[in-house]
Amino acid sequence: MTHPSGGPRPTQVEVAQQPFTKSTFSGGQGSCVGIKRFGEWTVVGKHELGDDSPTLFFPSAHWDGFCSSIARGKPRSVGEVDAVFTPEGGFTLTEASNDDAPVIVYDRDEWDAFKLGVDAGELRSDDPRGVLVSRA
Repeated sequence: MTHPSGGPRPTQVEVAQQPFTKSTFSGGQGSCVGIKRFGEWTVVGKHELGDDSPTLFFPSAHWDGFCSSIARGKPRSVGEVDAVFTPEGGFTLTEASNDDAPVIVYDRDEWDAFKLGVDAGELRSDDPRGVLVSRA
C-alpha cells in the first residue's frame, strides 16, 4: 500500500524488527506511546506490548503536524492522525481513512508522558530522540 504523501508502507516484518522509541518522561509502569520511523512513515503503538502492540501507520508529515499541535497547546487530529481526547485526560488514536485500523487507547499518565516528550522535542518522526526501548 502506498499513500499520496509517501512511498510504500513498511511491512509488519519490518515493523517487528525495529524497537520503539518512547518519551524520556515515560515512567516504569504501564505502557506509553511508542514510535518507529520508516522514512515517509511513522508507526505508532504501545511500546510495552512490543510485537503484540496494535500499530498505526501515519505519513510522517501528518504525525509531525499532530505533534506540533500538541506543542502549541492545541492538540487536534491532523490528516491521517485521528485523535480523540477523553474527559478522563487520556486519548485515543486511529488512522482516519482506514476503517480496519485499530483504535489505541492511552490513559492520563500516558498522555502526560507523551505531551512532556513532545514539548521537549522528542517523538517527532524526523528526530525521535526519546528512549529506545530494547527488544529483549
